[in-house]
Amino acid sequence: MNVVKQHSKLLKLQAKAAVCISRKEAQVLIRKAEKAHAKLAF
Repeated sequence: MNVVKQHSKLLKLQAKAAVCISRKEAQVLIRKAEKAHAKLAF
């Protein structure tokens, strides 16, 4: 995948995490962030 696209996904997830109030929503965001980060590692 495109590195720029993954970075933009991580930035969007970071913004969502800043206003997140529920634990369940936070867990979903963490999973998505880990997935995007893994794509950047390769």
